[in-house]
Amino acid sequence: MVQNTLQTTRGCPFDCSFCSVSSFFGKTYRMRPVPEVIEEIRALKPKLVVFVDDNIVGNLPYAKKLFQALIAERIGWIGQASLNIVKDEELLKLAKKSGCRALFIGFETLSPSNLAEVGKKVNVVSRYKEAIKKLHDHGIGIEGAFIFGFDNDDKSVLERTLEFANRTKIELVQFGILTPFPGTFLYKKLESEGRIIERDWSKYDIAHTVFKPKLMSAEELQRGFDRSWNAFYSPASILRRVFTLGNRFFSFALPFLIVSTSYRKNLLETLARESS
Repeated sequence: MVQNTLQTTRGCPFDCSFCSVSSFFGKTYRMRPVPEVIEEIRALKPKLVVFVDDNIVGNLPYAKKLFQALIAERIGWIGQASLNIVKDEELLKLAKKSGCRALFIGFETLSPSNLAEVGKKVNVVSRYKEAIKKLHDHGIGIEGAFIFGFDNDDKSVLERTLEFANRTKIELVQFGILTPFPGTFLYKKLESEGRIIERDWSKYDIAHTVFKPKLMSAEELQRGFDRSWNAFYSPASILRRVFTLGNRFFSFALPFLIVSTSYRKNLLETLARESS
């Protein structure tokens, strides 16, 4: 069980077609009073806090106020944020100064066409490399999330994404298969096109192919996804990153991997219990 997890905001200001956050929480971005967050942190007396917000920088003025208040607490923290964080130098500096060790970032895809289709305007593929460098220059590690199976994805997307993650020295990745969660625009679209092939909800975990892709078969997508995970997290690949990243790997990549894996496992178990 993950210890010292806090939530400061709920929801996300974006409305990506594949994401269930807006459907689940509504489209309102809600924020806790900063003094209340600080009070909870002091009660926990943590060395490291995991903020479980879907987008901790969804409201930039609030994020700056929160980060400013965290500075005096002298803790480390990890969380999830959009690429908006690199567009505001003051915000990025405050994040670092407040103890940010690493961030889970949804890059989603290397295809501008895919981003346009899902409505994620905050991401600009041509600026990914610059954004990664900015975060690394501020000592902030990255777990990059990439999704396979968009309508513009053919089999080459798997190798290209893996190569990009290695070339840009992203510490960790989360590869996922596009999943039409009920209530999302994506679900309605694929349902109307007769492309959903699996109704076992236990397989709606972004690790199973539950629909018919456009430019490859469901089997090809599944095999490619499995190969990508195995390649990035093979013993040889991990060892190579240890030597490449040095202390960066042990200071936040390894702890972030352990915490994020544990958190997601517990979250999936909770959702499964609530839906049964």
